Amino acid sequence: MAYENCIPKLFIALLLLNMLLLSGCTERSDDMLMTSEETRSNSTVSSESIANLEERTFSKLRAAFPGPLLDENLKTLQALANSDIYIEFLTRVFKPVKPFQNFDEFLETMPPDAEKKIRPILKKHLAHIAINDQDIAGFYELAITDQSMAILIDLNLHVHPIPPRIKEAEARAVKNAPLFRWFPPKEFEPHIRQAFWKAFVKFVEDANETARKKTQNTLHEHGQDEGLIWLAIQEPRILGIILNTFIEPVTPADFLRWIELEGQAN
Repeated sequence: MAYENCIPKLFIALLLLNMLLLSGCTERSDDMLMTSEETRSNSTVSSESIANLEERTFSKLRAAFPGPLLDENLKTLQALANSDIYIEFLTRVFKPVKPFQNFDEFLETMPPDAEKKIRPILKKHLAHIAINDQDIAGFYELAITDQSMAILIDLNLHVHPIPPRIKEAEARAVKNAPLFRWFPPKEFEPHIRQAFWKAFVKFVEDANETARKKTQNTLHEHGQDEGLIWLAIQEPRILGIILNTFIEPVTPADFLRWIELEGQAN
């Protein structure tokens, strides 16, 4: 994807703050968003017990949600994500930072190891700030919400109205991120700001490519409905990206088209 085309649309809200973004592709990095495998490593449940729990949870979810899971506005998949069966599974396997009652609350909890992925970027490009928990959370929230925007751009769907849920999440992320502390309005070098946003875009694009490939591989291995259930069990944060992106006017057909796209992050 050509960044000179996508970046202005990806950061509509941020442009209101007059932050200039760089164009041009960059090399891939290992600074991906938190993966469920890493999060799961913090669980107090043993690996063998987790495997058994995953199998039992799959059987329960398959019986409770026989499909199709890719129905209009992903209503069935949304119901699965908020079912007692699934929430109980998440509570047992993923060590929560704070209690959660539904899937959205689970997604809002900071993964225990996220700081390891995010702190180096902030430290490198925002050396003028003392990094704190608010900065880590602000960066993470921006990245998660902008993954949906990046997917719409990859699918050439940014010309359509942005789903209200995505717009609201984007506005909330911009509001919550300490942007004015990161970038003081006066006497701040533009190239520092530009270098940070360049790293941010790469972080988001690389995370999306990882999510796309994992989704593609899982559905190819297990089939559409069973693959989505296994994805929910093994990668709940990818499920979150799917549910937050492929909602009206974006369709399940757009989801299937997305997972077959050639990799765009170079």
